[in-house]
Amino acid sequence: MKRKLALDLGTKTCGFSISDSLNIIAIGLENFHFPENDFSKVLVKIKEILKEYEVDTFVLGYPLKMSGNKSDRTVMVEDFKLLLEANFQIPVIYIDERETTKRAKQIMIDAGLSRKKQKKNKDKLAAQLILEDYLMRL
Repeated sequence: MKRKLALDLGTKTCGFSISDSLNIIAIGLENFHFPENDFSKVLVKIKEILKEYEVDTFVLGYPLKMSGNKSDRTVMVEDFKLLLEANFQIPVIYIDERETTKRAKQIMIDAGLSRKKQKKNKDKLAAQLILEDYLMRL
């Protein structure tokens, strides 16, 4: 069975998470740093990941405001979805990511991680939470 790849996209970082081969567990891959708004670097990173894993779905964190309205970041993610679709023949699914970064931070605080480790891991963990949300719906 092919895997699902989740992305928590920001302007300078992208958290990646991958499902196991049975699509039961979400595994945090990495926090990828890139020059601000240089999303071509993210596409190159995805190509590297696809050399290692067979992926049949991209799960993209969709950042809405708490009110449900769109923000500038929402539009950025929508534009990135178009880039993904233009560069890969893999379906892209949005998952509402409201609260995921907050949940990720709380998990790391509860685990006793230092602020430095929290900053280093928050996007990867947020991507993992986004993917877990998606896998629970399958």
